[in-house]
Amino acid sequence: MSAVPCLVDRWSEENNDIILTWKQNERGLEPNQNVRKRCWLESLKLLQKIQGIPAATERLTLEMTVSYNTFLFSLSFSNASEIEESLTSSLLRALEAAGSQVSSSDPVQLWEAVLQTFGTSVYVPYVHKLLLIQWILWLMQWQLERVLTLLTQTNHKKEHSAPVNLQTETRNLGLSMEEDSLLMVAMTAKDLKDLLHICTVIIQGVEQMKMEKYSEALEAFQEAKGLSSPRSLLALIHTLTGQSFAKLGKPHCALHFYRKAMEVDCTCHSALYQSALVFRQLGNPKAEMEALHLLYSAVQLQSDKSSSSALLVSPAILLGVEQMTFISSVPSPTLILHSLAHTCVFNGSISDGVEYYLDLLASLQSDGKDLVLTGDGTSFPRIPVVYLEAGFALLKAKRYSDALVVCEEVITSTLDFIPERLLLDADEKQNVADSDVVLENVDFVLWAGSAHLLQAQAHWKLKDTKEAITNFTRAINHLVKVFIKQKDWKQKHLGHTEAMLERIVTLEAAKGQALAGRGLCFLERGQLKEALRDLHLSLQMTPGCKNIKMWLTEVLWRLDRREEASAHWKEAYSTSDAPKSVNLPLYLQQWPDDAGFDFSDLKMKMEEYVKAKTT
Repeated sequence: MSAVPCLVDRWSEENNDIILTWKQNERGLEPNQNVRKRCWLESLKLLQKIQGIPAATERLTLEMTVSYNTFLFSLSFSNASEIEESLTSSLLRALEAAGSQVSSSDPVQLWEAVLQTFGTSVYVPYVHKLLLIQWILWLMQWQLERVLTLLTQTNHKKEHSAPVNLQTETRNLGLSMEEDSLLMVAMTAKDLKDLLHICTVIIQGVEQMKMEKYSEALEAFQEAKGLSSPRSLLALIHTLTGQSFAKLGKPHCALHFYRKAMEVDCTCHSALYQSALVFRQLGNPKAEMEALHLLYSAVQLQSDKSSSSALLVSPAILLGVEQMTFISSVPSPTLILHSLAHTCVFNGSISDGVEYYLDLLASLQSDGKDLVLTGDGTSFPRIPVVYLEAGFALLKAKRYSDALVVCEEVITSTLDFIPERLLLDADEKQNVADSDVVLENVDFVLWAGSAHLLQAQAHWKLKDTKEAITNFTRAINHLVKVFIKQKDWKQKHLGHTEAMLERIVTLEAAKGQALAGRGLCFLERGQLKEALRDLHLSLQMTPGCKNIKMWLTEVLWRLDRREEASAHWKEAYSTSDAPKSVNLPLYLQQWPDDAGFDFSDLKMKMEEYVKAKTT
């Protein structure tokens, strides 16, 4: 009969040795993940030995403690369903030891039986530790209704009493937090309960955000801020608070809380990213670029470090990385770098933008990604678009030779994919698959045409009008491969998608720019009839462009068609500069408004002509 106390003592000592090993590792500067796994395997082996003999009350406190520790270690190595199955087995053994039975293994009914059986016994602290494990499992799966039922049962409230609320139940939860000095645990019940409390409130707030109830979400986050929490979790609460304010149309309040998040935890990258988005919304490109630059540097720095955590139960496990992704995710370093490069160039910080684009191209090449075929379904643009943007940035930076090389990459890579002719019928209904194929073919045409267009602009800047005309012509020849049957295509959705409509608008703009550029080259070379033809066609595709009207005026004046020249001149000056289309991609933002043509001589001639006519 003395064997049982001997086993209890031996197994208790074994449990304590495992936990001591973990505690020493937990206190280390660089926690070893292998130690965590070894503790889990040893704890699991110990639990199997204990559960290898019939359940009995004299071993019940030991068995529940070892179960608790094993389940905590299991969170890093097992899925929730496996742990829940083991937890159910442990609860059934506890009821068996107490001489109680339950007819169902349903977790809700099982916990009702366990709480009734052990509710006033000495086993309550041990039962409550296992209850925390159940709370973890349901919280990880965002099963808040089940958590509410569990906590309501624990608070001894009748099922049909006054309406219950999870925040209230969590706040008023009375659990026994006593610890057994003879049996060590991997994490105290109080610490775990506090962490579960704050994570439950956070998840409630996020659920409110998902339902677009941002004021209710703010109430939850306000409560969460008043609870004890690690710095990383407090930073997340501030970030979520900021996002709620941003959704409520209060960007400055949002920025205030993003700043607080970064003050609490400088590694809170989501707050930095959300700040950049707010700065973009407020039209503050300088602040946006600074935020993106800091974010890119921080994300790179983090990727060079180990991401292992010393925490046995981390907030990330409880909140669920996948569940939180839509709220607090941060783009990949590549996507951040592209946003930074694009923002810099778009807002005139050309030299910085060029360097970022060159870094981005180097990164893409080192990853060995196919220039044309790579498409991962994320918000990162197709790689030819990145190359075209880089070519555009180099052009703006007056690095014309480099721009020619980058654009040549797009031309050679798309060569085998460009259709001979692509006929689009706005009246023809297409299924999704066919529409995607057509869209892809339009992209190939657009990329190749735009690459030649940028090369032509580079040659123009290098004063090589002959080569510029050649490349403008190549651009036009590519772009006219897409033919639209209906003249009123702008009123119809080609392929029944907004994406197709945007592509066609972009194609027409590129075609108009190529014709204008070639017309300007012909004007420079004195080929006036050819210049007149191209500029007229360009103006039809990009109506309202002041520079094209000015060039037309110059051509008509040189052709001695003074009245027509005067009419175009008046029309050009009667309207302000045509606004750029916000839908045009970055690489089509420059030409023809940055062609560098001096209109001062033309202006003087036209003013003299108009004055002579009126006198």
